[in-house]
Amino acid sequence: MKRGSLLLTLFVAAFGAACGNSGSSTTPPPPVGGFSNSSLKGQYAFIMSGQAPDGFIARVGSFTADGINSITGGVEIVSTTTAGLQQLSFQQSSYQVNADGRGAINLTNLTGTFSLSVTMISTTKGYLAQTDGVTTTSGTFELQDTSAFTANALSGSFAFDNSGLDGSGNPDSIVGQIVLNAGVVQGGVYDENAGAVASGPVPITNGTLSISDATNGLGSLKFNNSFQYAFVAVNSTKLHMIEVPTTGGSLPVTVGTANAQVAPPADNAAFTGNFVFLISGVGTHSSNVKAGRFTSDGAGGLNTSSLALDDKQLGSAITQIPSGSLSNAIYTIDTSFPGSGRGVVTFKDSSKGTFTFIFYMRSASEGVIQDNSPNLVGDGAIMAQTGAPFTNASLANDYAFNWSGVSTNSTNGVTAGEDFVGHVKITSATSGNVTGAMDFSELNSNQGAFHDSVLSGDLTIEGDGTNSSAPRSGVTITAAGTNGGPSATFKFTVYVVSPQTIFVVSQDTDRVTSGAFTAQVTPP
Repeated sequence: MKRGSLLLTLFVAAFGAACGNSGSSTTPPPPVGGFSNSSLKGQYAFIMSGQAPDGFIARVGSFTADGINSITGGVEIVSTTTAGLQQLSFQQSSYQVNADGRGAINLTNLTGTFSLSVTMISTTKGYLAQTDGVTTTSGTFELQDTSAFTANALSGSFAFDNSGLDGSGNPDSIVGQIVLNAGVVQGGVYDENAGAVASGPVPITNGTLSISDATNGLGSLKFNNSFQYAFVAVNSTKLHMIEVPTTGGSLPVTVGTANAQVAPPADNAAFTGNFVFLISGVGTHSSNVKAGRFTSDGAGGLNTSSLALDDKQLGSAITQIPSGSLSNAIYTIDTSFPGSGRGVVTFKDSSKGTFTFIFYMRSASEGVIQDNSPNLVGDGAIMAQTGAPFTNASLANDYAFNWSGVSTNSTNGVTAGEDFVGHVKITSATSGNVTGAMDFSELNSNQGAFHDSVLSGDLTIEGDGTNSSAPRSGVTITAAGTNGGPSATFKFTVYVVSPQTIFVVSQDTDRVTSGAFTAQVTPP
């Protein structure tokens, strides 16, 4: 989620971004793999956010692909800081999917056509990014289960995470648990961090859920007499939510996802093992991303030797913690709200001070996490780490990826959003082990949207990522200047969650970008 600074308004997407200079034209190799147009068939829900020319933009919706080359229908709910909330139907549109899972979708509604680059993770889901040179947004799409489009089907407890802007235009994050039962909100709890002011846990006491469009899975969710969301149902265990602005206004604009809970940890003893997290947001001076790892002992303690954190702000070198002595490394599963999966992690670094994170687990191995450290608003995902220690051989696979964030143009000093979506193949070699291609968007007069950029690079893995004295795990990827587009080298710290999921956070001083590589499941 890309947001503006607490000291500034959100970045305007007409500004520049750093991506290096234009390189010589490079022709990408023919894509290899088992995907094709027939891999995209059915009705898919999607969620996206980013920067439009007039500020922050969020959208959720549904589209139907015919398995040949046409988008035959669907609808989006889109919200911006100037136009407010709109619901727009899709007209006949087109798409293509290449053998490596990369492709394009063109979606047409009454306002015109916008172009998306996609990379399929499997035939049921994938990443997408807007690459029409007008807006930088990115997100995910996933096959819908139309049998879930009833209030009765959407019952149970859900962990959720929404972020964007609050009613006053401040950066906002809300994470929590909500309990639904056949259209009635029966309880829950949430934590909101708006403008770097944390609310602490707030009970959810009332509300309703209703279905408004049983074809596309659209509905409405209200709770605590102050929060109202439109949503699109993916299935009975997942909703994409977009906040409804106040009457006559265009704020708030927040967007996120609610996932059904399955036996979240009820006490400290139930929260044990290795965990990796990725958070993006803003600080008092600039955009901020964090990736980290810890081991919980089942008794409220975190092993300081297991703690690792990469903290990145725009214009600064990455801070890799532990950089000094760590203390007060603890966690607590909140038993004041039984069954909520709510927990708190805190630890203190001698040079950076105290870090505080609130999380809501949807299970023992997955949840959402919010940054409550001083002067910060951020949120993201927390997942159990499995399969360590990792090696280049254990991670050799095909991956779809999505990176997003902001960067500063090294020539003119202006800042803008950036989004990348693509495919890489990682081999077991010790060097030269990353190849692939991507599409990306950088919005300024010198750049724009670019396609089929050829990738090459090196992935270096250092065990499970806890090492603080030796180099971190990392990946360096060079994008060739394809079709006259810009060339650039991207350097990331790597936190491996499992052989299926790899988190990355940028090390480059002039960008704050993060994302994930997700192993592809290629059709036979």
